[in-house]
Amino acid sequence: FPFLWNDSKKDRLWQFHLHYFNWLRNWIEKDINSFHNSVDINLIVYLIDEWINLNHKSSFDGWHSYTTSIRIRNWILFFSLYEDRLKMKYLNSIWEQIIWLNGHPEDCHGGNHWIENITALIFGCLFFNSKKSEIIYEKSLNILKKELENQIIQDGGHEERSASYHILVLDRLVETTCLIYIYKKQEVEWLEKVIIKMLIWLERVRSDYKI
Repeated sequence: FPFLWNDSKKDRLWQFHLHYFNWLRNWIEKDINSFHNSVDINLIVYLIDEWINLNHKSSFDGWHSYTTSIRIRNWILFFSLYEDRLKMKYLNSIWEQIIWLNGHPEDCHGGNHWIENITALIFGCLFFNSKKSEIIYEKSLNILKKELENQIIQDGGHEERSASYHILVLDRLVETTCLIYIYKKQEVEWLEKVIIKMLIWLERVRSDYKI
């Protein structure tokens, strides 16, 4: 420490994974499942601080729509579980990322990336309580419904016909459904129907694979 968040010597996929903060989920899980503090929470906060300080808006892969989507989700998860570490600086950064993502969607690409963007906006706006967050939330939920009508085809599979992408999208939808219920105490019936349809497809694929 400090290390480079944008290292030209690393390949781009490695850079993406760095900016996702997905590794943060592994640390959280390890901390929750242990009987003692096995993870240095101060180090996590330090890394979040470092990211904010060294990755200015629209700079390289840290502000790619896909990396931003995943990072928003992971940061919110962390601060939801460790509320004592939440400061206005982090709230402001998360909100700034949500607003930026709302203005830089990957709708031109479609597919799982677009779903990632939409669900991140829904997830993110559930964490805030303002007129703007509610507008983005409602808009994103409506977009998600229309997009799923196009992306989830008749047999219940994802349009990209990739089992891994199918599982990724399904994971996001399940998480989104759970969070809407937790934060708003609402059940989204059309979303639950899509999840069931996708689960049936997945079980069929798994069954065929075993044969």
